[in-house]
Amino acid sequence: MENIAVVLAMTLAVAAVAHFLGRSLPTPQQTRRTVIAAISAAVAASAAVWSVGILTDDDAAVVDNAIAEARTLPLVGLVLDDVPDAEARLRASMREEMRRPTTAGAPRPLLLMAELRTAHIVPALRATDASSAQAVLAARSALMHHLQGVDLAARRELALIGLQSADRLDATAQKLMRDMLVATETAYRAGRAALKAGGATSPIPGDTEAGALLAEAGLTASDFERLQNLARLSGAEACDLGIRLNEAPTKLPPDKAGPLARYLAAAR
Repeated sequence: MENIAVVLAMTLAVAAVAHFLGRSLPTPQQTRRTVIAAISAAVAASAAVWSVGILTDDDAAVVDNAIAEARTLPLVGLVLDDVPDAEARLRASMREEMRRPTTAGAPRPLLLMAELRTAHIVPALRATDASSAQAVLAARSALMHHLQGVDLAARRELALIGLQSADRLDATAQKLMRDMLVATETAYRAGRAALKAGGATSPIPGDTEAGALLAEAGLTASDFERLQNLARLSGAEACDLGIRLNEAPTKLPPDKAGPLARYLAAAR
């Protein structure tokens, strides 16, 4: 079921790029002193990528700018506000990355944001109400339907690794991505409020049960096999599979649709 999250998270990676449209994205010139920042959706699931900033002599100002930029990314600002020590930890990880750049594996800020997602974003999305979760999936599906009209090379890039060039996005895609971000933030807020209230948590299936629900919704053995081989899929195939996943809850009765929608909205 891991690969379900990969298909869903591709839209969140694209969403991060959309958020930077119209902004200045500097290119790296001093690798030793580069702050690498990244975040994921979606969001869901789930995979979004930070911009790369060039350090100046005033490292504190660079960190301030990086934090301000990070706050514009999907859900990041909400988490930095909601989790008391999150911003301080992010600042510390950025400063450490500047002093001792990571040479193997993910940079420190990315690891921290992945940790915050696991600890705070995913539980909130899993606890959200059914209608909010279904709104996230509907927004993802609308974006994917639109992406089916993108040229083949861009479509594969969007589906598998996230868009590497912001100028590949048209105005409609930008709007659809903003809609998806709004839906995801709404679901996060609703789920976080439910967790704070301390009431009974909303039902959510485990991986095995989710697989059974997806099969009930019409996914075939061939579809599950394709999930295990995402890197081999064309952009069109990946988008088609993502659409079918996001629309699966609409094929089920309400008592099953809600739990599956929460599972997919929170997919990592």
